[in-house]
Amino acid sequence: MTGHMKTLLAAASNAAGAAEDMIECAREGKITPHDSVGSGDTATILADSLRLLIEATDSNTGTAGQLHGALIRYLEERSL
Repeated sequence: MTGHMKTLLAAASNAAGAAEDMIECAREGKITPHDSVGSGDTATILADSLRLLIEATDSNTGTAGQLHGALIRYLEERSL
């Protein structure tokens, strides 16, 4: 398996986990500050998934490159 395929699988796995978090919140019928969605963790996971997808597809030029840069800045701010 190539590095790009491993990156693509990581992106898909993260996105699936984030989707699971959102579905669980919807089932419970509320978003609280203490769950993954309410705390912003799910948004961070989705942002990282999109970053990985852009990297896996080598599409980080043009507007995708701008989005990639914005995602990196967002993720860096969240890790502080």
